[in-house]
Amino acid sequence: MWIQLLWALVTAVLSSALTLGVAYWVFERHFKQQILDHIDEQVDQTLEELGREIEQRVKKGVIDGVASIPSSEVIAGATRTAARSGVDLVSTLLGGGRR
Repeated sequence: MWIQLLWALVTAVLSSALTLGVAYWVFERHFKQQILDHIDEQVDQTLEELGREIEQRVKKGVIDGVASIPSSEVIAGATRTAARSGVDLVSTLLGGGRR
């Protein structure tokens, strides 16, 4: 009786091992490369989409940055004011400044 039970257990273990071995071989031979190729395609597609999104955001940032620059009249006025302040400072330091 024990011998028959032992043989049944050994047969079940060997059958399971053989089934797992065949399943692993089929997976390796037929499905693994397909799955890896699919993953590579998905990664490439995602990187392309991400690249386009980054490009659009950078363009928008540059356009917004340029649009926020003050007009040329404001820049010219600020330049004149800075130049006058510089002249006044030099004049004051040299002792010939206005008071």
